[in-house]
Amino acid sequence: MALSKEIYKAFEDIVGPQYICDDPAIMPAYHQTKFAAVILPKNTAEVQAIVKLCNKHKLVFRAVCTGWTGMFPPNVIYLDLRRMNRIIEINEKNMYAVVEPYVITAQLQAELFKRGFHMNLKGAGANCAAMLRGHGHLDQTTSGDDRNHLAIEWITPEGNIVRSGALGSVDEWFSGDGPGPSLRSILTSAVPPGVTPGVFTKAAIKIYHWPGPTKFPIQGTSPNYTLSEIPANFMARYYSFPSVEKMWQAEIALGENEICFELMGFNVSMVAANITTCNEDDERVFKQLEKEKIGPGFFVIIAGNSRADFEYKKKVLEKIVGEAGGQSLKSVEDPRIEGILICQCIRISASIRETFRAGGAFSSIPVMSQRDLTIKWAIGAGKAKLPLIKAGHIVDDGGAFFGWGVEQGHLGKTEIFCKFDPANVKAKEAVDKWSLEQSQRAFEERYFANTMRPLDEIGPDMSNFHIWWRKVTRALDPNNVSPEAGALV
Repeated sequence: MALSKEIYKAFEDIVGPQYICDDPAIMPAYHQTKFAAVILPKNTAEVQAIVKLCNKHKLVFRAVCTGWTGMFPPNVIYLDLRRMNRIIEINEKNMYAVVEPYVITAQLQAELFKRGFHMNLKGAGANCAAMLRGHGHLDQTTSGDDRNHLAIEWITPEGNIVRSGALGSVDEWFSGDGPGPSLRSILTSAVPPGVTPGVFTKAAIKIYHWPGPTKFPIQGTSPNYTLSEIPANFMARYYSFPSVEKMWQAEIALGENEICFELMGFNVSMVAANITTCNEDDERVFKQLEKEKIGPGFFVIIAGNSRADFEYKKKVLEKIVGEAGGQSLKSVEDPRIEGILICQCIRISASIRETFRAGGAFSSIPVMSQRDLTIKWAIGAGKAKLPLIKAGHIVDDGGAFFGWGVEQGHLGKTEIFCKFDPANVKAKEAVDKWSLEQSQRAFEERYFANTMRPLDEIGPDMSNFHIWWRKVTRALDPNNVSPEAGALV
């Protein structure tokens, strides 16, 4: 549906002629979906004006920051927020940063390092928007972003400006819950379906103390980076264990002692992907690491605030791992490999390699619950993969489940992968069936509220939240112009 000249001119008057386009030769550069127009607002006022105009003419809009989203209804107004790319404030005293939508995590992290701070990074990578919620490598010490969002400025689907928490009462960013209105569950999409209607225009994010250098001493050329030297009081190791139970016991003990800067339950195929730059090396290193490991394992980084603090954490780490029968992979102790992993896993620059590594496509199922429950679920899902491995539908790549503790193990997240050839119809059907069955099992056995299940199925077991969510979104979006809300009505 092409915009009329009058409506196009109304949008053009808001942003200027150089920041709107409906040229069919240009818009496919954004996405294969046919958009009504692409519009690039520069600030909150322009976003609000655009949203109100969409309501006036019943036009569906979708706001996108760094592009890690790909489902669009046809003929949508595509709001490209790339001009809203400012770090507005880094408040060192109260330990938060305020950003616009197009500030990426790498950009904010670099500025924080200079000031002795860091932040939670999404596991999807440092090229994601800093304000987006998610979980990742640093959850052990920084929690997930649904706990790190503070005050938020939000344009509702009708075009109203909502300033949550302290921002709505005292014009400060320090709290998302008060004094002032708290809409955390809606604004952070912490409940299924995991979407928020409208547009975020500014968000405050909690930041944390950083004991490392102001800038990583990176050497090499992309994608073959490492560190010229290991930062003082830092160490990275990969430990494997005789059994999942022994591994989990060590994870819990490490969380109780609060010594790990990072703890990620990578499988060795993910480690191989992190430290290699091509598929041939990936397969070679994976086979080498398979020979070194004695069972499932995890990756850790410890970071000391002083030499004495580092030595203490190192001794506690070695004692806990030793009591659980864990062994360090010698390959990872190599300073070059250790440097790669410290660099990759703190900057979160290898996630694309971890997920799309050699040998085919991947299907994954995420589970979030108590750490012991996520492990138990993963064991069952792994056993259910064995018939698929035997039939040749999927590749046995060392178990291919991984998980990590959140907030020193108070919560846990686990994902399990199936590696298969997407061109093999039987393999795809088998993997889809496995994925559906294990997702259903996670829900039925109450490992967590499985967001992969339909809302009408999980809602009754979660205080009928789906009914209330739909009522809220209808109220927020009476003209059905925000697809996140409209899809649920």
